[in-house]
Amino acid sequence: MAFRLNLHNPILIIEDQEENRELTARLARSFGVDADTAADGKIAYEMAAEKEYSLYLVDLEMPVMNGFEFIKKVKEKKPDSLFIVISGNDVPEIIIEVMKLGIFDYLIKPIDRERLYQVLDRISEYIRLKESERILIQENEERLKAQLNWILYKQSWLTDLEKNIDLSKSTLNNLKQSFFSGGGFGAIVSIVEMLQMSGKKEETTYNFSSDIVELLFENIHYTKKGLSSLEKSLEILNKNFQNSFQKTNSTQIHDLLEKSRLKLENSNQEYSKKKNVLIPQISLPSNRYHIDADPDSLSRIFSELLINALKYSSNNSIINIYISTSGGYLNINLKNEFDPQSIPGIPKNKELLVKQPFYRLAGFVHENLEDEEYFTGLGLTIADFVIKKHGGIFSIHNVIDHSIGEKPVEVVLATVSLPIID
Repeated sequence: MAFRLNLHNPILIIEDQEENRELTARLARSFGVDADTAADGKIAYEMAAEKEYSLYLVDLEMPVMNGFEFIKKVKEKKPDSLFIVISGNDVPEIIIEVMKLGIFDYLIKPIDRERLYQVLDRISEYIRLKESERILIQENEERLKAQLNWILYKQSWLTDLEKNIDLSKSTLNNLKQSFFSGGGFGAIVSIVEMLQMSGKKEETTYNFSSDIVELLFENIHYTKKGLSSLEKSLEILNKNFQNSFQKTNSTQIHDLLEKSRLKLENSNQEYSKKKNVLIPQISLPSNRYHIDADPDSLSRIFSELLINALKYSSNNSIINIYISTSGGYLNINLKNEFDPQSIPGIPKNKELLVKQPFYRLAGFVHENLEDEEYFTGLGLTIADFVIKKHGGIFSIHNVIDHSIGEKPVEVVLATVSLPIID
């Protein structure tokens, strides 16, 4: 078998039995993987402090420092390190206890060549995907930094939505389109026109087609929902955020996101199933942070961005949510694929326009999803407004993603960046 694996850094094999240690190292090298060895955890820990490793293959029972201690100590210094435990201990309780440490896999001795290759191959693919994700987020953070510099330089109209709303001819035309397209307002206008044309007056009464009248009754629901969403939009725009900010930690932010995800998933099961769009569970970040936040408004914004991603996602795709920190900011990234045949995503020349009131980049797509709170054409505008009230930045644009398949794919990345406090 001519196996070749691509790991940028060597692996470190920690095993007290020399024969097993050297055998595993020879197998790894036969796959094209550079391998170092250590006879116990203490030696390995010193080596890990001096050199970067793609992976640690760790035996549990060793003198001086055992596998448990080694994994815990390395994770304290390098939380993102990858570990595979290779042990002769197959007691379920021990395996469960080790897996709780956050290791990648647990292999029972003796391990054969093919099994070792399989796990190293999985590690190689995992590292490749994590690197693609890192590059994606780094690219986005660089763009956000440039936006922040521009905002600090201008210091004016970008800070307040009230100054941002330009009642120009273009804006009024967009508002008109929002009112008179799709279900609800536009449909009722059309139905009333149909009633005017088809109604027959008989003395003091009119006779109408029952089908048209029933259609009118059905659309009352959407009209009421539209008025309700307009009221909620005005409510959050008029909210006094300064009196409601509170210290919010990383776990609470994660819980807000996860609650919004579950709410969307549960209330739109039929729609999600039809499109076959998956929104995986959001992992809790290992690092700790606090932000000054209004949990209610942030929760609403998370829900709005998830709904937006779901509506414009392509069929058979995944909406991913990543949480990271950099430069004193907490970054929440929502990534979704889109069908370029029906919508262009958010191209560079539209990045600022899509956050303007009532701007429409694409036609109406399932405007009546459950839990959609804000008035049509104001969703991203309100998201931008709320994040700026928190001293943060909201960005949404197309990026090239290398982690989805064999070929790079253009996707939409929406990022909420909030300042971290001490």
